[in-house]
Amino acid sequence: MSRHCPRCLRARCLCALALQPPLQHDTELVILQHPLEQFEVKGTARLLALSLNRCRLEVGEVFAPLPNPEQRIEALLYPGGESLLAPDVPAQRLRLYALDGSWRKSRLLLHRNPWLQALPRVHLETLPSSAYTVRKAHAGHQLSTLEACGLALDQLEAAPVFKPALDGVLAGLVQALSRRAPDSNLHGPDSG
Repeated sequence: MSRHCPRCLRARCLCALALQPPLQHDTELVILQHPLEQFEVKGTARLLALSLNRCRLEVGEVFAPLPNPEQRIEALLYPGGESLLAPDVPAQRLRLYALDGSWRKSRLLLHRNPWLQALPRVHLETLPSSAYTVRKAHAGHQLSTLEACGLALDQLEAAPVFKPALDGVLAGLVQALSRRAPDSNLHGPDSG
């Protein structure tokens, strides 16, 4: 018998936090998750994938480019590089990749997947302070995967509905994690 929920992959099931029904959007979102993040208690990628209708979560360190029969324009949600502006591409024509892991792990994913480095980047126009208080961040504007993808979808879909809805999921996760035993390590050395 598995010790983790088969849907959210957590020891204590948090599936009820995911949005139901999932939010509808046109942008195809692909989250590439570092394997050490898959069972991370503080991770937000799995709940994000459960809360969106066009979100795919892939786990690994090296990824092959996905088939693209719809000929979507592909971009990477990551700082630096050539920027792709949201108005330049209709959301229904875009596939957005997001890396899930600490900054160190996301740099490793980028390094091990040169095809990702060649993609234009989507930059977030505004970086609010993170509401994800249960994880260690080096700066207040370093966002969780859930927060960053919510902001990106707001920007790309030109509809500011994703981040507010996903903020509710994040608030529920923060509350659930804050209720854990006091000896729990919520601020691990490489948490992201």
